[in-house]
Amino acid sequence: MLRQKLKMLFLRRQLRAFRSGLFSDRKAAIVTLSGMASVVSALVALIPGVIVR
Repeated sequence: MLRQKLKMLFLRRQLRAFRSGLFSDRKAAIVTLSGMASVVSALVALIPGVIVR
């Protein structure tokens, strides 16, 4: 149980450090949003009929 709590604490710190840089400035925000858009676009292209039915 203690091991699991420590693991989650470490994971939370890593996630917080990762998210802090995503929208830190204008350039990082543009890169983040374009990356998200490309992932969504790839999912739509790979799975036909997800968005348009």
